[in-house]
Amino acid sequence: MLRTLAAAALLTAAAISVPQTAQAAGTSPAARAAAADLALTQYVNPLVGTDDSNSPNPVGGGAGGSTFPGATVPFGMLQFSPDTPTASPSGYRDSDRTVESFSLTHFNGAGCPNNEDLPILPITGALGASPGSSWTSYASGYTKTNEVAQAGYYKNRLDKYGVDAELSATTRTGALKLTYPATTSARVLINASRSATGDRAGTVTVSGNRVSGEHTAGGFCGGRTYKVYFSIQFDRTPTAAGTFNGGTVTAGGTSVSGNQAGAYVTFDTTSNAVVNATIGVSFVSVANAQNNATAEAAPFATVRAAASSAWNTALNRVQVTGGGTTELQKFYTALYHVLQNPNIASDTNGEYRGFDGAVHSATHPVYQNYSGWDIYRSWSALVALIAPDVMTDIVKSMVLDGQQGGLLPKWSQQSVEDFVMPGDPGPIIVGSAYAFGARGFDTAAALALMKKSATGGSTQGTVLRGNEGSYEANQFIPGNPSETLEYASSDFAIAQFAKAVGDTDAYTTYSAHSQYWRSLFNGESAFIHTRDSGGAWTSPLNPAQESPYVEGNAAQYTWMVPHNLGAVVTLMGGPGTAAQRLDHHFTELNGGLSRPYFYIGNEPEHGVPWAYNFARKPAGASDAVRRVMAESFTTGAGGLPGNDDLGATSAWYVWAALGFYPVTPGADTLAVHGGSFPGVLIQRPTGTITVTGGSTTNRYVQSLSVGGSATSHNYFRYADIATGGTIAYTMGSTPSSWGTGAGDVPPSFADGRTQPPAEPELGANLALGKAVTGSATCNSAESAAKAVDGAIAGNSKFCSPGAPATLQVDLGSAQPVSSFVVEHAGLGGEQTGWNTGAYTISTSTDGSTWSTAVAVSGARASRSYLPIPARTARYVRFEASQPAADGSGTARIYELQVYGSSSAPADLALRKPASADSSCAATESADRAFNGSWLGGWYDKWCSQGSSKWLQTDLGSSRHIGSVVIRHAGAGGEYPRWNTRDFDVQTSADGSTWTTRAQVRGNTADSTTTAVNADARYLRIAVVTPAQDGSAAARIYEVDVRS
Repeated sequence: MLRTLAAAALLTAAAISVPQTAQAAGTSPAARAAAADLALTQYVNPLVGTDDSNSPNPVGGGAGGSTFPGATVPFGMLQFSPDTPTASPSGYRDSDRTVESFSLTHFNGAGCPNNEDLPILPITGALGASPGSSWTSYASGYTKTNEVAQAGYYKNRLDKYGVDAELSATTRTGALKLTYPATTSARVLINASRSATGDRAGTVTVSGNRVSGEHTAGGFCGGRTYKVYFSIQFDRTPTAAGTFNGGTVTAGGTSVSGNQAGAYVTFDTTSNAVVNATIGVSFVSVANAQNNATAEAAPFATVRAAASSAWNTALNRVQVTGGGTTELQKFYTALYHVLQNPNIASDTNGEYRGFDGAVHSATHPVYQNYSGWDIYRSWSALVALIAPDVMTDIVKSMVLDGQQGGLLPKWSQQSVEDFVMPGDPGPIIVGSAYAFGARGFDTAAALALMKKSATGGSTQGTVLRGNEGSYEANQFIPGNPSETLEYASSDFAIAQFAKAVGDTDAYTTYSAHSQYWRSLFNGESAFIHTRDSGGAWTSPLNPAQESPYVEGNAAQYTWMVPHNLGAVVTLMGGPGTAAQRLDHHFTELNGGLSRPYFYIGNEPEHGVPWAYNFARKPAGASDAVRRVMAESFTTGAGGLPGNDDLGATSAWYVWAALGFYPVTPGADTLAVHGGSFPGVLIQRPTGTITVTGGSTTNRYVQSLSVGGSATSHNYFRYADIATGGTIAYTMGSTPSSWGTGAGDVPPSFADGRTQPPAEPELGANLALGKAVTGSATCNSAESAAKAVDGAIAGNSKFCSPGAPATLQVDLGSAQPVSSFVVEHAGLGGEQTGWNTGAYTISTSTDGSTWSTAVAVSGARASRSYLPIPARTARYVRFEASQPAADGSGTARIYELQVYGSSSAPADLALRKPASADSSCAATESADRAFNGSWLGGWYDKWCSQGSSKWLQTDLGSSRHIGSVVIRHAGAGGEYPRWNTRDFDVQTSADGSTWTTRAQVRGNTADSTTTAVNADARYLRIAVVTPAQDGSAAARIYEVDVRS
C-alpha cells in the first residue's frame, strides 16, 4: 500500500521528534508537554565547513570540514548536493565557481574521496562529446549570489545554461525542481557509472517518464563496492531520450550498461519551464527504489516544507537561549551536522541489505555509515543524550551488522566494512551509547560481539584487531603506539559495558587489558613513546614527528588515555607539571600533524582540554575551550577546523557550548568547563534537562549545582541527570578555587593495574620569579629569567651555547631547600636528544661558598625530580657540563624549580652511599635506588643479574628504622610481572654481620611497605626471587627508609 508524503514526513519526524517527557522523580507523575518549538533552522548555515580551515599542516584530505551544502533530512538516506571540481577530498568547495553535477550521496566530512553517486546535471542545447567520457565538459559556472543553502533545501543557477536547480529531500528520496529557459532542448543528464572514487559498472533504463537502474558505489579509502538502485520519476514524459556509454552517444536509446554509462532525457520548456523529479534510492532493488519514490513523492514545495519542519523539530531537541546570532549560528549548524549521520538504509517496506550481503527485514529503522574512529570520542554520547530513542535504533543496527557480518562496524559504508583507521571503535560507540541512556537493544549479543573482536574475531572475512596477538603478548604493539592506545580504550569500554550487564569475568579481563597503555609511557622522555619489537624505546624522540603515530604525534597522543588520565598526570610529575604541559600544548589550537601542539582538527585530541580538570585546573579547560570555540569554529565556509567526520567535530562544539564534555568514552563522566548560553533545555523521553547560568562573556565556573545540590567536583555523571534535572553554573570573569581540590577531579579508572605512586606534593616554588643570572644566551628572548617564570609555553626557556652553561638563582633569603625540579628540552616539545646530559646543582647561603647538592650524569630525562636531605640555602646554582645528551653544545632549560617542603615522610636513606652485588648497566647502579625518584624512566633504578642479588645503603650512623618502602618494577613503569617476588630486609651495625628483619614472600605489588623496627646503620635488600615470571633480573626503583 502506498503512503502519502504526509505519512512519510510523520515517520521521519517520529524518528527525531521532540519527545514527551515525564516530570522528575518526586513530583507528579503526570506527563508534561514538551516546550513549544522555536524557529531554529534560521540559524543553520549548510555552507559552514565547505572550505579549508586554518590548520598549518592538516591530515591529508582534512584541510577543511568537507561538509556538503545540499539537501537532506535528519539521518536521511540521501544527501542531494552539488559537486565542484576542487573539493577536498570530494563533494563541494565553497570557493569553486563551477558545478559539475548534483549527486545523491555524500558523507558529512570524511577524509577520503567518497560518494557523489548518480550525478545529475541539467543542460540545454545539443549534446557534443559523450557525457560518459567527457562529463566535466558539461560543467557550468555559477554566480555566488544565486546560491541558496538552507536546512533541507539548496538552490543554484547554472549560468552556462540559464537553468535554476532546486534540491530537497525526504528520508529516502531526492526532490528536484528545474526551471529552464524556453527551449525544446531542455535536457537532464543522468550518469549511472560516475562517482567520486571512479567510473564503475552501471545500468540505466528509460521507460516513459521513469529512468531507473543500478550503480556500483563504494571504494571509500580503497574499500570494496556495493550496489545502489535508483528510480527517477519525472512529472511529465520527456519528448526524447537517449543513452551514452564511454565515448558513444545513442540518440533514442533506452537501455545501456557499462563503466561509463548513463542516459539523458529531453523536455520542451517553451510553454512550461519547470520540470520536477522524485529520485528514489534503495540498496536492495530497483523495485524498492521505485516503491520509496512512490511512497514519499509530493509536490516540491511540500517536500521542501516537510524537510524544513523535520529539521526544526530535530533541532528543538536542544533549545538554547540568550546567545547572540553568531553563537546561535555556530551551535545549530553544529547540531545540524551532528544529526546527518549515520543514515537510514532500510526501505519503506523494512528491507535492507545486511553485512552478509543478503536482504533482511526489520521493524525498526536500520542505519548504516559509521566513522567509528571519529564518532566514538563524543558523538555517540551526545546522540544518546539528546536522542536516546534514535541512538537505540542505531545500536540495534550495529548489532545486526555484527550478527550478519561478524563484528560491530569499524568504519563502514552501507553494508561494506572498509577497515579505515586503527583500533576497534565499535565497542566504544555501543558502550558510550549505553552509558548515556540508550537502552532496548540486545546487550548480551552486543557484549558477545565485543568479546569476539577482542579475541581475534573477523568481520566480512577480515580480522579486525590484526595486532591483538602482539598486544596481548607484549602489552603494547611494536612500532604502533596509536593502535595500542586504541585497543586499550576499546578494552576499557568492553570492561565497563560488561560490568554494567553483570559479566564480572569479562570486566576483570578487559580492565587489565585497558591498562596496557602503561607499557608505552616512557618516564624518561615523559611521553607516550613507541617501542620496537625487542621492547626498546626509539631514541631520541621528537614529540612533533608524526611517524609512527596515526594522524598525530607524541605530544598529542600522550594525552589519549581518557580512561586513566589521573595516572598520566601522576606519571608526568603531578598536577602542576601536567598543567604546565597543557599550557604549552595550547600554544596553538589547530597545530596539525608536525607541531607539538593541540590539533582540534583531528579526533585524537578532542578530549584534551578537559585534561586540565584532572590536573586540578578547570579554569584551563575553560580558557582552552572558549579559545577553540572562538578561533577555530566560525560561521564562514572555513568554519570547521578539520573534517567533520560524520558529525564528530561538530559534536565537540555542541558539548563545548553546553559546558560539559564526555571525557571518558565508554563511561558516563561529564567534565565541566561552563556553558556559553544562559539557558538550555534538552528534551528527552526520560526527563528534560535544564542548564542555566552559562555566559558568553564570563568563562570561569565559580560554583556548580547538579540536581539542586552544590558540588565542588569539576565533573558530574550522566546518572545524575538521567531522569532530568537542572545543571546550574555561576560564572565569573576570573578563575576561582572551584574544582581545584584533590578530590574534585573526574574519576580515573584504575581497575586492572595499581595506579603509579605519586611524587610528594612540594608546596611553593621558591625560585619562581626570583632574581636570576646565567651564562651567555642563544638570544635575548631565551634569557635566564625564562627558567624561573613558571611556564614552558611560548618557548619559555633559558638557552645557552657551549659548556658549562650556568644558572644562578637568588631565593631572597636563606631558607630550607629539599628538592629541585628541572624541566629540559623534551618537555618544551623539542627533541629529547637535547635534554641535559650531565649537570650539578649546588647551594650557598652567601653566594660565595658552594656545596654540591646533586650531581647527575648519563642523563636523558625530559624532567628531573631531585629530592635531597633538607639544607638551608639562599642561592642555587645549576651548571651543565654536558648541555645536551646527544653531545650537541647548547643547553635548554625550560624550568629550574626549587622547593623547601614535601608531603613525603623523611627518607633516612636519601642520597646516602649505596652499593650492590652488581649492576645490569652503569646507568642502573645502586645509587639510583636511593635518589628519591622512581618515575624518571627505566634507568631510574638499580638492576642486577648477579648470582646473589643484594642492594644496601649506609645511613651514616645508627638510626631507628621503622619501615622500608620499596618501589618495584611496576612502580617505575615496567611490567608488574617483574616486581620482586621474594626478598629479605636485613640490617647491620657494622656492614658485615647482618640480621634478617623481615622475609617477604610471594609479593606481586608494585610497592611494598615492610616493618623493621630496629636500630641500625646499614640496611640491605637481599633478593631471593627477582620476578614473578622467572626473569633473572632484579629491578628496584627506590628504597625509602622511614624512622
